[in-house]
Amino acid sequence: MIRIILTLLAIFSSLAAYTQGLSIDSLWSQASSYEKLKQANTNVLLTNLNIKAEQLGRLPLIYGEANLQRNLITPSTPVPAIAFNPNAAPGEILPLKFATDWSARAGVQFSMDIFNPQQKLRLKTAEMERRSAKLDYDQTLQNWKKQVTSAYAKVVISSKQYFEAVADSMRYEEIVSITQARQNAGRTTLIELNKAKQELINRQTQLHEAFRVLEVANIELSKYADTKGFTQLSSSIPDIVARLKAGGRNIQLENIQVEQQKIDLQLQSLKKEGLPTLSLNAFYGSQFYNNSFSLWNNNNWFGNSYVNVGVRLPISETIDRALKKKQLGLQNQLLTSQYREEAAMEAANQQQQALNILYSQKALENARAIERLSTENITLAQEQYKAGKILLSELNQELSAHFKNMQIVWQAEYDQLIAVLERYVEN
Repeated sequence: MIRIILTLLAIFSSLAAYTQGLSIDSLWSQASSYEKLKQANTNVLLTNLNIKAEQLGRLPLIYGEANLQRNLITPSTPVPAIAFNPNAAPGEILPLKFATDWSARAGVQFSMDIFNPQQKLRLKTAEMERRSAKLDYDQTLQNWKKQVTSAYAKVVISSKQYFEAVADSMRYEEIVSITQARQNAGRTTLIELNKAKQELINRQTQLHEAFRVLEVANIELSKYADTKGFTQLSSSIPDIVARLKAGGRNIQLENIQVEQQKIDLQLQSLKKEGLPTLSLNAFYGSQFYNNSFSLWNNNNWFGNSYVNVGVRLPISETIDRALKKKQLGLQNQLLTSQYREEAAMEAANQQQQALNILYSQKALENARAIERLSTENITLAQEQYKAGKILLSELNQELSAHFKNMQIVWQAEYDQLIAVLERYVEN
């Protein structure tokens, strides 16, 4: 995997025409390739198909039907013998065969609901399921944008830290050279030289740690987006913050509202459970009867056609209706309470997040002001050390303070971004 490392313009300016930078907008445009979003989108497509299936369920059911039957034992039925023999004794029973050895049936069957009180509710329920799936998709997308933006920012900041560590190591190599020259001239002790070399090793260790942090940040970013084909990041932390603003969408509240609407549909369904279902059925075809297997003989086929209207009146289904209504009522009370709680939390969170954004902005401004003063001190301390006016320990103290102040600035930038991300909306 190609690692994304922010490059110093002074080093890579000659390669600028051949490198491609990954901007925050380009990163956000990769949402459709995220696997969890693909899964959420598939769920939306499935709910669309469910709606179509419910709509098609309103159409008449028409199908061809055919069957062939061989009676191994021809069934008989007892009939009064006097119907066939006037001389039969009173009460005498005669077994009469009423079927042939072979029989068949072929035709077209038609069936449809003329009135079904549950049909419209099933369609509305399917539409509610689609809305839930879309909210789940929106929530997944929102979470992904927050995660991928945070990961992007970590790479930006880790890159700054890495290249500052590089610059710091280079500065200290120069300090070791100066100290070595002083020791050779007898102007400082070997102890001071060894201290300078020890500090250089510490700076190099710090450099390796900064590179490790950068590599970990790159790996984290690759979990959410494809970074292949990009060699640098082109958006800074201020660029990202400028693309975001406070004031977001609470999908959790919308989910609760959808669940309440589903319960309303179930309550409507309970009211209509006692209504009958009226259906229309028809058949048009022929039936075959013969003791020999001669399906091709038209004389053995007899027309058969009928139309009927059926009524289905629920009885047992309505027995526990009162219990179901009570259960749904309690669920609705629970959802109403959850909605009030979430709405109150949302109002409080917005106030907290607004304060966090203001504080993070002020903290960043102060950190930058301190870092500028620290940079001036570094320049002065280096000049004074070269002139022999301050000790190595004093220079080390200024260098360490400067690096720490830089880290505070980077952390403040990240904190500001996270504060805005908590209530982000893409401009």
